[in-house]
Amino acid sequence: MDDKDRSYTDTVVARADGLTRFVDSYASFTRIVNSLQRKYIELQDEFSEQNRQLFEANEKLVDLTERNLAATAFMESILDSIAVGVIAVDARGCITRFNPAASRILGIPQRQPLGRPYREIMPVEAADLACAAAALESGRDVSEVEKQLHLGDGSTVRVSVSISVLHDEGGRVSGAVEVIHDLTKMKKMEQELARLNTLAAMGEMAATIAHEVRNPLAGIAGFTALLERDMAADDVRRKLVRKIARGVESLNETVTTLLAYSRNEEVEVREVDYCVFLRQTVDDFCREHSGRVSAEQFRVQGLSPRGALHPVVCLDARLFRQVLYNIFNNALEAVDGRVRIAVEYRVLPRQSAVERYGDSLLLGSDETVVETTVTDSGPGIDKEHIERLFAPFYTTKPEGTGLGLAVVWKIVKAHGGEILAENSGASGARFRILLPIRLDSVTVEQ
Repeated sequence: MDDKDRSYTDTVVARADGLTRFVDSYASFTRIVNSLQRKYIELQDEFSEQNRQLFEANEKLVDLTERNLAATAFMESILDSIAVGVIAVDARGCITRFNPAASRILGIPQRQPLGRPYREIMPVEAADLACAAAALESGRDVSEVEKQLHLGDGSTVRVSVSISVLHDEGGRVSGAVEVIHDLTKMKKMEQELARLNTLAAMGEMAATIAHEVRNPLAGIAGFTALLERDMAADDVRRKLVRKIARGVESLNETVTTLLAYSRNEEVEVREVDYCVFLRQTVDDFCREHSGRVSAEQFRVQGLSPRGALHPVVCLDARLFRQVLYNIFNNALEAVDGRVRIAVEYRVLPRQSAVERYGDSLLLGSDETVVETTVTDSGPGIDKEHIERLFAPFYTTKPEGTGLGLAVVWKIVKAHGGEILAENSGASGARFRILLPIRLDSVTVEQ
């Protein structure tokens, strides 16, 4: 084989070797690509699974977030609606929560305290241990401690305070929650109950004494009449006998009034058109006291919206007429008959009634107040007498028994109402009578 053939053979062999290496390389490349494709498919499957799990976890997270938001909103609405004051502070003693009830009880705008130090906002003494700031420092809870707070407007309020100290997972103090109960109404009710118990005891005692006095009075009156009958017409001693008779008569009237006050009246309430009742009562009073007062001296006026000018009130007309009669008589006696009397009434919207008289009256959810004012043009009431005006046997009149207004107070209370005395803006006295009335018995424009 010559050199030319040998060279050609070497070239063919070299090309064959190259092709073999290329085929081997291509096969290796194909295996790598196939392996990568399998890895890619596996990764894609794993990614899909991870993505599915992430989607499910995200859905759960969204659901939990919505539940937490709903629970938070629910708790916020509860804190905003309850009548108990709630104040929360963080570990630094700064206020983080101040609900509307706390704002109302303490007279502090709701947003003002947020983020500010507790001791800077709250009206507490430095030595007061029943407060959130002191509880944070001591780490001790406080349970139902009664105390008196002096508010910024100069008034005071009686409250009951409970405090719970909060801890984090590590046991460290993380804050405190203070709960404040307003005891004003409860204390007022306790005072009212004590007063009623005292009056009941006094009534029983007065009734016993009155019965014991009445029998001798009847004997004195009888013997006085016999004594006067046996005296000559010109006997100077007849004047003395007549004075004795008048004294006995006066004592007998006092005893009768005392017995009426001590008697447990059976209140027979009926539905009454209040406007008609007031006008009829004024007319009856003027007719029965025609020598002392005329209808021109009275003014009866309804101040309520048009739909509430004829409210239907449940009351005992006989007893309640006595209430107005006693008040009218007081006005006449104050100025010796020369008086003008204004009788005005109105039905209050429930919200106004609760805000204005919620501490004086226990109103049902379906009740509001009909407010009646009797204002006279007399000299008014001395301030030192107003507080004791309705107390039995308390009087400023030389010949008064001190039972007229006490009877008024008793009858109004028996109707579930309240009566207040004050001086009017210009001059004269004003009696404010409050009676509960059902919302469905009158239309009131809110």
